[in-house]
Amino acid sequence: MKKVFLILGLAISTLSFGQKKSDKFVSGTVTVSKEKGSDATYEVSPLLGYYVTDKVSVGAFGSISKDGADKSTSVGVFGRCDFLKVSKSTTVWSQVDISTSTDEVASVKTTATSVGLGLGLNHSITSKLDLTLGLGQLGSFVSSEGNTQLSLGFTGIENPFVKPTVGLLYRF
Repeated sequence: MKKVFLILGLAISTLSFGQKKSDKFVSGTVTVSKEKGSDATYEVSPLLGYYVTDKVSVGAFGSISKDGADKSTSVGVFGRCDFLKVSKSTTVWSQVDISTSTDEVASVKTTATSVGLGLGLNHSITSKLDLTLGLGQLGSFVSSEGNTQLSLGFTGIENPFVKPTVGLLYRF
C-alpha cells in the first residue's frame, strides 16, 4: 500500500512541475432517507482537493454512513483528470481513488482496501461554485480479510444514470 501512495505522489509531482493553476476546492454529498417504521439512513461524504494543473486534481475524501445498526466509515485519496469539455461550463472527469474502509454489520467489523475508477461531470454555476454529478465506479479492486474482488463496468447497477451522486464543489 505504501508503494501505491509513493507512486501516486511521484506522478502528482511530475504533473505539477511548471504548471500555473492551483485552485483548492471542497466538495461532497449528504444523503438522508427515512422510511415509515424504520430508522433513518444517512451518508456524509466530504472531499478536499487541489488542482495541480488546469485539468488534473488530487485530494482526499472520507465517508460516514449508517443504515439501521450497520455502520461504515472510509478514507482515501484520489487523482482526477478533466478530460472532456462538453461546453463552456460543463466538464467530464475520470477519477482513480485508493481507500480503506471499516464496516460494522451485526456487530462484526470488516476492513477493506479498494482501488476504484470513477466517472462524473462538473457544471459551473458561478466561477467558484460547481454542481457535481458522479456516475459511480467503472471498475474496482477490493481486498478484504484475505479475499479479493475485481469488478469492471457499472457493477450492481443496471443503468448507471439511475443512481448518480449529486453534490456541490466550491473553489477557494
